[in-house]
Order: sequence, then C-alpha cells, then structure tokens
Amino acid sequence: MASAFHVFFLLCGISGLVAGSWYERTVRVPSCPKNFTRVDDRCFRFIHEERTFEDAELVCNALGGNLASVISAVENEIILELARSDPPQLTWIGYNDIAMDTTFVWTDGTDPGFTNWETVAPVNATENCVLINGNGDFWDDEECGEDHYFVCVACPH
Repeated sequence: MASAFHVFFLLCGISGLVAGSWYERTVRVPSCPKNFTRVDDRCFRFIHEERTFEDAELVCNALGGNLASVISAVENEIILELARSDPPQLTWIGYNDIAMDTTFVWTDGTDPGFTNWETVAPVNATENCVLINGNGDFWDDEECGEDHYFVCVACPH
C-alpha cells in the first residue's frame, strides 16, 4: 500500500512538471538600473564627471536615484574605494546641511545614522555639502558650487 502511494505521488509530480502546474508562481529578483552595481539591497553608480552638488543630484535623479546616502561602514568603504581612483577624487555624496546649518540630511530622505567625520560634524557656515575624500578615509564638507565627481544610489526595481 505504501508503495502505491509513492507511485501515485511520483506520477502526480511528474505530470505536474510536464503540465507546468507544479509551481505556478514566478519569483522576480529586483535588478539595478542600467550601469548601477548592486550592494546588498541598494544600487550604486560612480560618475566620472565633475558637477556641482545641485547638478550632481539632478543627474542622479535623471538616472532614477539620488546622490548616494551611506547607511553602513560597508557602503562607505565601497564608495571610498571608488573615490580612490587614479588620481584619488573628491566625490559628492548626498549628505548636506543646506536647509539648516549643522543639521545634516540625505537628499533621498534616508534617516541620518551612519557618519564618517574625522572627529565631529563640521560647523562651517559656507560649506554645506559633503564629499568623500579619495586621499583620506573621512568625510569633509565643501562649498556646494564646487565641481566634483559623484556617486548615485537607486533602489532595485
């Protein structure tokens, strides 16, 4: 009797596979926008073109994202490595205190949490935008009108 049940379930399984009804649900794996690289659940793209902070944000918006928010030490290290190209580059990320001096926010609305200042957040009233210095390991503030390379972030779709 047990043997008959095994044969029955085996035949049902084979017929289901042949008929295509064994597993009807399709699982879609989210992908990054074109030319972005996936890191965990986010997608990054280093842009080898110098732009002001505002222009860089607009370019990232047009590509389907924002200037990069950095939410972990791993992401920070990846962006640092990109900025350490030859020669090392000053690279915009999306952190800024444009709206209110010393109150930093991300352009994509990510909650501030992880930071990588050398000591404490800077308080320079004229330098409101943040970049990663490819010559060092820390973030620095800069005047937003300066031209630098930049990193965009987008969510997989």
